[in-house]
Amino acid sequence: GRSPAASVARHFQLAGQDADAAGAFRAAGDHARGLYANHEALSHYRTALALGHPDAAGLHEAIGDLETLAGAYDAALSSYEAAAARASAADLPRLEHKLGGVHDRLGDWQAAASHYEAALAGLRDDAARARLYADWSLTAHRRGDRGQAVELADRALALAEAAEDAKALAQAHNILGVLAGHLGDHGSAVRHLERSLALAERLDDPSSRVAALNNLALARGAAGELDRAVALAETALAVCASHGDRHRQAALHNNLADLLQAMGRGEAAMAHLKQAVTIFTEVGAPGSLQPEIWKLVEW
Repeated sequence: GRSPAASVARHFQLAGQDADAAGAFRAAGDHARGLYANHEALSHYRTALALGHPDAAGLHEAIGDLETLAGAYDAALSSYEAAAARASAADLPRLEHKLGGVHDRLGDWQAAASHYEAALAGLRDDAARARLYADWSLTAHRRGDRGQAVELADRALALAEAAEDAKALAQAHNILGVLAGHLGDHGSAVRHLERSLALAERLDDPSSRVAALNNLALARGAAGELDRAVALAETALAVCASHGDRHRQAALHNNLADLLQAMGRGEAAMAHLKQAVTIFTEVGAPGSLQPEIWKLVEW
């Protein structure tokens, strides 16, 4: 059903009270976003913006966050750039970090790194710097620069520990787990990823939780523990679908298809593969082939 905030907003709008309507649409957007009704939240935020809400920078950023989850990456870049053009100096590094994240999702490693560098220059907070280094490490890993990936991940962990920030710690352990797995150290990979998952669950942070569950599923799969791997990947998919991150949802369907295939469950694997393909074609710039988008396995 429609939220009371949305009904109030429409009453103000019909009465021609644009300033009050804009505030109410912003509140309705925040309410919908809290429930992961992302599509509804986007529509409310865009209406608030059109009605002249004074916090244009904050609205453009919130719209960019939701466009990123929807896999509308070109739109997300435009929204974050619009936010950055209006943002205070204090908010700019956070927006540079988010711009870097979208470029990473698109597989444009160079653009991602240059935004991360710009963000780093303005960040004074250890927790925020730790999260940035963790994301930058992932970009380096995906680009194939293992040395830089390990160095950045170690830096992320040291800063996260100094800041005692649970979200930053979850991210640092997550990327360290991914890197350990690629170095063939499965015991260490599982330890880091279980630590990351425990932190993410305590935090109630769906994005960190999905990442740790997915990467732990891959680590268990690599160790031949296919039943456990499938259970973890299925949990990750359920959380990811409710939180609405389309690109990662597609990757999880793909990873599940591989695990089920390895178990000899061909029919179930094919069902997940079809869902992966359907979503992958909707992500990024529809109609253009972007190989990096289809290659997403871990994050």
